[in-house]
Order: sequence, then C-alpha cells, then structure tokens
Amino acid sequence: MRVMLTGILFASLSACLGGTTFVFTRIVIPQTDPATLSFLRYGLIGFILFAFSAKTVLSISMPKRDVIGILIIGLGMFAIFPFFMAFGLSYTTAARGGLLYATMPLATIIIATLFKIERPNLAKILAVILAIFGVVTAIGTKVSPDNLSLLKGDSLVMTGVLGAAVFSVFSGKYMAKYGNLPVMVFSAISGVSSTFVLSLFIGAPLDGSLSLDGSGWFAIFMLVVPGGALMMYAWGRALMIISPTQAAISLGFNPLTAMLLGALLIGEEITLQFIAGFLMVVSAVVLSNISLKGRQG
Repeated sequence: MRVMLTGILFASLSACLGGTTFVFTRIVIPQTDPATLSFLRYGLIGFILFAFSAKTVLSISMPKRDVIGILIIGLGMFAIFPFFMAFGLSYTTAARGGLLYATMPLATIIIATLFKIERPNLAKILAVILAIFGVVTAIGTKVSPDNLSLLKGDSLVMTGVLGAAVFSVFSGKYMAKYGNLPVMVFSAISGVSSTFVLSLFIGAPLDGSLSLDGSGWFAIFMLVVPGGALMMYAWGRALMIISPTQAAISLGFNPLTAMLLGALLIGEEITLQFIAGFLMVVSAVVLSNISLKGRQG
C-alpha cells in the first residue's frame, strides 16, 4: 500500500506541475511568440533530458526505420503540441486549456480505435460521450458573439492535444524497445528543430521575442524545470511504481491546478458551469481507465 501511494504521489505531483504550465504560458506569451516559446522551452527540456540520459542514448543502436518513425511522431509531441498549445493560450484561459488537455487520454482512445490499435467497448464509448458533454458544458462559460476568441483558442489548444495524443498512441512500441528517455530525446530532435525553423519565419527569436522581463524569464524557468524536466521525471517515476491506469486517474489534478493557479495569479474567473464540466471530464477519464484496468485484469 505504501509503495502504491508513493506512485500515486509522483503521478499527482506530475499532473499538478503540468497544470501550472498553462498559467505560466499565459504569463509569458504576451512577451514572445508561440513558435519562439515552443523552441526555447522544449529545446531546454530536451537538453536537460539528454544530459541525464546521454550515456544510455548514445549507446543505443536503432535501425533506420525506427529512427524515422520516432522523428515523425516527435513532431506531434515536440512541435504540434507546444506550438498550438502556446498559440491557443494567447486567446483562451489557462483553466480551459488545462481542461482540454485532460481529455488527451480520451483522444488517445479515439485515435487508437481508428487505427485499430485498440478495440472500443461500452465504457470507453460512454467515457468519450461524457467528456464531450463536459467540455461543451465548461467551454460554454463566458462565450458570446463578442468574445469568440475563447473558442479560437480552444480549437488551437485541442489541435495541440491531438498532436500529443498521436505521439502517445504510436510511441508505445518504441518505448518498449528503447526506454522512455531515449525515445523522448530522439523525438525532441525533430520537434524542436521544426519549431526553431518555424520561429524564424513567423516569430522573431533574433529580434525581440527573447527580450523578456524578469517575470517572463521566471515563467520560462517554471516551464522548463518544474513544468518540464521535473514533471516528466515524476511521471516516469510514477510509471515505475504503479500502472499507467492508476497514474492516469491523477490527471484530474492538471486542470484543477490550472484553474486555481489561474485565478490566483492572473485573475481568471471560476464559474459553477466550468466546475460542472470539469467534474464530467475527470469522471470520463476515470471511467475510461477503469475499463482499461478491467480489460487488463
């Protein structure tokens, strides 16, 4: 029991740290641009991951086919996800971004079903339907014809979530062969390189986008160290102790942290309608993972 609680603690810590990233992205994005922020944040995270796994990464010999596969799916996790997430958070709130991110396990189920990697069952279908109702309930908050930028931001964030979900679906076989960190490092190569090139065309990394003030650099630190390397380390430690099913249930702390910290630091409003939608989405994630646990048993 103590071992399982330790694993749940690591998973919950990772989820809470992930929730803070939505708020700190909202804080820093007015001082930079989405492409430059994505390149800077994930480039530094990739460097930290490589520093802690250099010996393992450099000793791995991968066939060319696997290298190409990892580089391709890396675009989803390290280019599409961070760019569209940062772009979307320049329009929508941290709480809404965190809520949409919490649907990633359900997006993963849909993609895995479409590619016949997983079979749908009644619990999974009900979980997806419940999540849709939850998202519709939550993001209906404060939306009016005069405030459609929220919906634009939500759509951009959801595009990023789908990129991360694609990575989750197709990275499993590579992680089983080579381990978590080596796959993340190789994936970061293609993703970070892409966001760097993108930043040169639509951003201004050499002409103002890196001219941040103290609060901006503090936000970058929070996004890279606690909200990047430490978050990934805690999640990895959790998966060494408990099952992915048990760990995934803790994802409810992600939007909860984003909601509370957003209200505290940047004055975002929390409504009963949003809380109702949040509870539906968290319930959907729990339901989907309970169905997976039953299947594994």
